[in-house]
Amino acid sequence: MAPRTFKKILHAGKGPLLDFAKDTKAIFDYDVLLPLVDVDKEGFPQDKEQYKLIDTTKKPWPHGYGKPLELIFGKKFQLPIMETCLQSMLIDEISQFDIDTRDMLSFPMVSAKLRDISKAEINPKLAEEKHHHHCAAMGPVKTGYEDLDDLINNPRPIRLIMHLKKILKPEADYKVDSWQLNDESKLKQSEILRQEGNDLFKKGEFNDAKEKYREALTLLDTLLLKEKPGDPEFIELDSKNVPLYLNLSQCYLNLQNFYEALGSAEEVLKRDAENEKGLFRKAKAQIARWDFDEAEKTLTFLKEKHPESEKMVETQIAIINEKRKETDKSDKNVYKNMFSGYQKNN
Repeated sequence: MAPRTFKKILHAGKGPLLDFAKDTKAIFDYDVLLPLVDVDKEGFPQDKEQYKLIDTTKKPWPHGYGKPLELIFGKKFQLPIMETCLQSMLIDEISQFDIDTRDMLSFPMVSAKLRDISKAEINPKLAEEKHHHHCAAMGPVKTGYEDLDDLINNPRPIRLIMHLKKILKPEADYKVDSWQLNDESKLKQSEILRQEGNDLFKKGEFNDAKEKYREALTLLDTLLLKEKPGDPEFIELDSKNVPLYLNLSQCYLNLQNFYEALGSAEEVLKRDAENEKGLFRKAKAQIARWDFDEAEKTLTFLKEKHPESEKMVETQIAIINEKRKETDKSDKNVYKNMFSGYQKNN
């Protein structure tokens, strides 16, 4: 417990003392109460009427977060005093903490962010609105919430009431989010996701497989941001994207989402311009989109770079020729009907 914080248990918890190791997730409700008296002179009042509720998880925007808060230990939460308070609690315990001004200076900005999240969940169209602004010539930070702005301008001690509802251990009780992983774990997880995607693909579950591949690609992207393009480390890491984009392209082909199939195949070819599977899947997507001229160019290049693919290429050329005949026949019928209609009208 912080030396300037005083705790009082309002409802005893249950179970053994808890281990709040790194990545432990605490789920809790809280109320933030602002004393209506000068605490430095009079102390924290006993009368509940001498407090104003300025933030809570039990009410949505604009008054609070609107749902229990989830805090993951070891991730540098912007309000460390909350972690400190939670570490003193048991499951289902409700306690009040009288907290010194210095330990709550970051509270208004944290609260504003949580309220903004609640606002966006209530109405997604509001998500792009920005509350926070700061002009050095015009004074301090503004959150867009009057009660929080008042606390920024006039910091005071507060009373925090917390109800610890649940503790979840990483992997055992919940799946760790990708942003919680270190670089080594992200790399390992990307390979696990690729294998999971392959297993789903074999079962014909292409939508689920697609999501696994996309998640793996996202992990690799976060790692690539830390490397310099062109460096050996970047090239080696980026090469791991190739099988993922190949598999993703085939998923999209099977799902008849040909635009995305083409885009995924082109991502492969950005990294390996002569990749046989990438060229073939690009051509398949182009054919499916009736882009026959471009498909023929892709197939010609494929045959040139991979002579062993000649039979496969000829099969696709035959498909193009058949589709062209269908198109010509359809166009002739359209013109015929148009001409027939013109004659009748005249």
